[in-house]
Amino acid sequence: MMKSKLTISDISRMSGVSVRTVSRVLNHDPKVKPSTRERVQKVIDETGFEANILARGLRAKRTNTLIVFVAQHENHYWGAFHNEILAEMMVEAKRRNYRMVISSSSAENYKEDVNDGFYMLKHGMADGAIMFDIMKGDPRTAYLRQKKIPFVIIGKDLDYYDTSYVDLDNRYAGFLGAQYLASKGRKRIVFMVGHEEFNNNPERAAGFLEYFDTPEAKETGATGRVITGVHSIRVAYEKSRELLAAPVGERPDAIFVSGDERALGAYRAIREAGLDIPEDVAVMGIDNIRLGEYFHPPITTIDQSIPSFVENAFDILFRQLENSQTHGKRVLITPVIVERESV
Repeated sequence: MMKSKLTISDISRMSGVSVRTVSRVLNHDPKVKPSTRERVQKVIDETGFEANILARGLRAKRTNTLIVFVAQHENHYWGAFHNEILAEMMVEAKRRNYRMVISSSSAENYKEDVNDGFYMLKHGMADGAIMFDIMKGDPRTAYLRQKKIPFVIIGKDLDYYDTSYVDLDNRYAGFLGAQYLASKGRKRIVFMVGHEEFNNNPERAAGFLEYFDTPEAKETGATGRVITGVHSIRVAYEKSRELLAAPVGERPDAIFVSGDERALGAYRAIREAGLDIPEDVAVMGIDNIRLGEYFHPPITTIDQSIPSFVENAFDILFRQLENSQTHGKRVLITPVIVERESV
């Protein structure tokens, strides 16, 4: 990478195109021929020109704008937990005199999509970012690091040692749920989690299964099973129907769902099977969304404190913005059981 103070005219000369064409490439104009775009982009990447103009823009002024990225889950977007934490973030951003832009983001096409908030970050139209739901090897994390854009992750980064994140202690959340259900006399416990590529789900599943290797679990006689890929209410409903079709001695007497909202699928399947909650099948969730109090019966859940997530995430991000602090700060939120009537 070159160290000189390059201008758009330099990139024009080095790539053999007009200044206007370079500008179109930088602004993702679809009218640029692919071969021309590739030639110009190669010069930009080799010289680090894009990173330089972004860095100059960030040093020169603040936009008082933050981008919050929420991943697209097979076009299902975000659910009740995301809505609640985003609402809390809006309040906190306003308190700090910042505006907040919410952007749905996909790890597959974030660089090309002009509607993605990464476009704003690339062109110096926002100061920093908060990103939900990252995956192992997520290219968006690599991009933000490369461009030295201040950011914090809601969730855990398994790829780098120096990124900042705030996350639930997911392994303990899985363990705690299994332990609690076994303590209530449940013997055949099924845990439904989302897709394995999202970092939180394997950790929750591992913690859940870990409990059943403890002397305490062996004494209770409880057994546990994990079902992955349960990413929606519909899938939770379908999987629960399949489980409850088994003979009485084989079907689960407790369904633990990673996400209160998805647990609605289990509620419906249990009712359709002619069974009662919690007498025949206990149901437990994670998130402690407000809606959970109004399930019938109200759902027992694991709380991941939204105020703690928001306060820690904003404190970490604003330390980066104000002090150019780049080393990672990592916070784990301790899960807490909220007892209601579904267990």
